[in-house]
Amino acid sequence: MSLAFAVPPFTLWHDELWDTILDLSALLDTGSWALIGGQAVVAHALTLDDSETALLRDVDPVGGIATTVDSLPTVERSFRYLGFAPIASTAPGFHFRREAEGPAPDQLPQTWAVHAIGVTEWEGADQAYARRLPFQATKGLRAPWVPVPDLLSTIVYEAARFSADVEQPFLHARQAAYLVSLLNDPTGEAARLTPSDRRALRCLDAAVGRPDHHAWDELPSHRDAYSRWRSLLEG
Repeated sequence: MSLAFAVPPFTLWHDELWDTILDLSALLDTGSWALIGGQAVVAHALTLDDSETALLRDVDPVGGIATTVDSLPTVERSFRYLGFAPIASTAPGFHFRREAEGPAPDQLPQTWAVHAIGVTEWEGADQAYARRLPFQATKGLRAPWVPVPDLLSTIVYEAARFSADVEQPFLHARQAAYLVSLLNDPTGEAARLTPSDRRALRCLDAAVGRPDHHAWDELPSHRDAYSRWRSLLEG
């Protein structure tokens, strides 16, 4: 799999988020952060040039980053440099928001959540950061490297978020199911799972572990994602 992709012309907040991602890539060292959440799912879809799913329209419009305690001040300064201001939130992590600059429909507010390992409790963020890979994201003349958790770690992250997100749990279930459909060797990947990884996957399986669940039904049938899921769990 090529870890490079061109950022396509999305609509509205998709474009806004990816512009910020590319801006952050220019300001931060690739070893100091990892892109997590819905945009990491999009990155994996784009590396495979996948156009067979509506998933790219079904991702969380809030951006997410995992970083370390040492790098947190630099991440915070970078957001402030890009016009974001810290905001209070009941959700764990450090939150930043930038209001729209004008009334044009392509200028939207943005919110980002930053999760510092060892500071904020955020299931799945630690392993996602530890297993990041450089993805080259091209948009116009820009081609920065964006650190993204590998495919298996992104699946585990979404499974962990399913258990923790009380507002949109099945958004994470659908994203995990889609990512499972991209696995070429689920049995081989199963050998890489840690005990905590397996716990996260089993919790998700307790909710979606049947082939007629909508998380699997919404995927193209030829992917046979549910069989890959069983191979990943049982391999």
